[in-house]
Amino acid sequence: RLGEDLGAVKQQSELLQNQLSYYRAQADYYSRLLRPGSAYTGLIGKSSVSIVAVQQIEQAPLATAYKGVVMTALVELRSGEGRLLINTQPKVGIDLQTSGRTAVLVAQNITGVSMMSTDVILTVMADSDVDVVDGPSAGAAITVAVIAAIRNQTVRRDIFISGTMNPDQTIGPVGGLNYKALAAAEKGATIFLVPKGQSVVTLYKPIERQLIPGVTIVVYETVRVSLENLLMDQGYRVTVREVSTIQEVYLIFAK
Repeated sequence: RLGEDLGAVKQQSELLQNQLSYYRAQADYYSRLLRPGSAYTGLIGKSSVSIVAVQQIEQAPLATAYKGVVMTALVELRSGEGRLLINTQPKVGIDLQTSGRTAVLVAQNITGVSMMSTDVILTVMADSDVDVVDGPSAGAAITVAVIAAIRNQTVRRDIFISGTMNPDQTIGPVGGLNYKALAAAEKGATIFLVPKGQSVVTLYKPIERQLIPGVTIVVYETVRVSLENLLMDQGYRVTVREVSTIQEVYLIFAK
């Protein structure tokens, strides 16, 4: 039981460490940000993209498991006052404020279009109430949707991405990619985009060992596995590609 608990704690620690690094970078950036004073006519547009996250499941007292979940992020642009309005259907336990604001900021810089007179309505839709544990990892996908809405373009539905969105337009690391990749594959993904250096993941594999006849223990060993091979073992053919910047990501989504 201790070995099983340790494996769960290690996975949760990976998710939390990625979130901590992301929020630290965001806090540093926004503390130095100067908001531009010019304003333009508000925009009208709409786009949507699939997002993947990790859901925590309580199986029994002191036992926790994780699984991937796919949701839809809908971005609507309307004339307004530069506000970001968040809506979830149904209740979704995910922090979208920071990811959404960074997505709007980066989309402005990529397109060269001011959003000072545009309200951005971000709606996240799930099949049921979902309490996910890694909100920032939706940042890159939301940024793709905002750019597409500004440009009045559609993006491919068979491409999924998990990655944080940094103000400097780079894609940041995330956790739980094995769960997310499997969830995306089950929803028909043909390409799964991951941050640079994360196409190979660490798993905690249970190994049974017999100490003496009649006495068996389970220990957890760490193994490094490529996401593509992991999905192939589950019967899915999905191309896993590493990406570094949102420009690179958008070119793939817009093909």
